[in-house]
Amino acid sequence: MKRLSLAVLLLIPLVAGLPARGQDDRSTEILRFECKTDTTRREVTLFGNGTLRVRDGALGNEGMGLLELGPDDLKGYLNRLSLESLKRDRSPERGVEGTWVERCDLRLQLPGKDLQTYQFGHYDPLPLNLSKVVHIAEELGRKIEIVKEKDEIPADYQPEPGDVLKRAGDGALFRIVRFTSDKKGIELRGVVLPLEMYVPKDKVRESFTAVLSKGGFRER
Repeated sequence: MKRLSLAVLLLIPLVAGLPARGQDDRSTEILRFECKTDTTRREVTLFGNGTLRVRDGALGNEGMGLLELGPDDLKGYLNRLSLESLKRDRSPERGVEGTWVERCDLRLQLPGKDLQTYQFGHYDPLPLNLSKVVHIAEELGRKIEIVKEKDEIPADYQPEPGDVLKRAGDGALFRIVRFTSDKKGIELRGVVLPLEMYVPKDKVRESFTAVLSKGGFRER
């Protein structure tokens, strides 16, 4: 049985590319609110499975934070967003502009609804309903602590279910689900990408480059 477990772990390249069953909502964006200047960016994204992601900082060097909303919290936010009718709202006329003025993009696609997009500046006057949606997006962003990535995973790092790791090479994010039965490997699922993969416990620092969040695991 132990030989079989080790054989499975050696098949990582084959398993890693397979889609996770029933997890497509991880890549479905419900709300995305992004504001940029020539040098900075802040992005708040809510995914269909309740994952909340924030990126903030200098362009190309943003810090990141992740949070899992519980089913009740997710339902509450979806209900609040659905109350704001944006069908007749248009992107506001451009106001004050400059390299230091943020330009924002808002994308909202509630379940069963068409995608709605809006572009506006930080100082543009917004219609009331659009302003309320922006307020909800900013409220979601304040829930997360931004983590600045380190160059590598610490040598004394001990994997735990719920930890979110950044994969080497493509930067994809994976959450540790559980250990294998022999405790020599770990099962991970993509945070956004619908993928599953297995990695030997002693190869984590070779396969991943950063720990973006610790613990807080709740299996779905």
